[in-house]
Amino acid sequence: MYDVISIGAATVDIFIKSEVFSIQKKLLTLPASSKNEVDQSLFCSGGGATNSAVSFSRLGLKSACLSLIGESYLNNFIFDDLKKDKVDSSFIIQNKKDITDFSVILVAPDGSRSILTNRGKFGLEAKHFKWSLLKKTKWLYITSLEGNLDLFEQIIGFAKENNIKVSFNPGKRELAQRKKIIPLVKLVDFLLLNREEAEMLIDLSHQHSQFWDQLHQLKSPLIAVTNGREGAHILVDSKQFYSPILNTHAVDETGAGDSFGSAFVAALIHDQDPKDALFWGIKNSASVVSYLGAKAGLLTLKQIKK
Repeated sequence: MYDVISIGAATVDIFIKSEVFSIQKKLLTLPASSKNEVDQSLFCSGGGATNSAVSFSRLGLKSACLSLIGESYLNNFIFDDLKKDKVDSSFIIQNKKDITDFSVILVAPDGSRSILTNRGKFGLEAKHFKWSLLKKTKWLYITSLEGNLDLFEQIIGFAKENNIKVSFNPGKRELAQRKKIIPLVKLVDFLLLNREEAEMLIDLSHQHSQFWDQLHQLKSPLIAVTNGREGAHILVDSKQFYSPILNTHAVDETGAGDSFGSAFVAALIHDQDPKDALFWGIKNSASVVSYLGAKAGLLTLKQIKK
């Protein structure tokens, strides 16, 4: 029996941090035709599914990761990281006719980053799911499905039939299909969005006076909207709660959303109320951005309860 199964991307992340990177007019820049020093680098697993699955495990839950990967010597980074944190990787499917997704992440001195991603040709499909085994979980934590809303709809139907709760953090490819996704989000138990994703979903700027009212109209029972260094809001039972970020030095902002969402859901599984879950999410994400990479700073259950 699992507490939660994470569904979505499993990638290999290559982090490069250098003092030579600078931010100019919202652009990450470095000198052209030059050879520069790297201050920090890291090769590790990434993607919303592996990041959240590791977070759940550290927070005292039995977790698994369901992803599609390709053929690559880099796969060892994925399996080794999951094994180290006792995450079940038996749901991971390998397509030997494709490549494993990987990203090169350029991290500026202030912790902001730009991500270059190389994706495989194929995405998760219903045929990759061990549906009978998925019945043995309390929650499904769904990250981006690369725009496959037919699969998302099938997962929701399966979850409802088997009394499984669903968390959903859509990606841009899902959000681009607004008319199809809006009727579905009311069926999930927890909807996680960052500010830009929320704006895409309701087609409204966060500065508009009706922004929060329109989010309430989605009728998802529990919604969280993160806003980077501006903190996070949750909407629950027609009420709205806010938390600022914790004062911390940002080394790398990668994984902030995954760490927030996974800690929030973990708190719910541990019978915490939504306001406490909000604090768990804020605390976990503050720790993650203090380290290079999306996993190094993930908190344990003992640490997050302090």
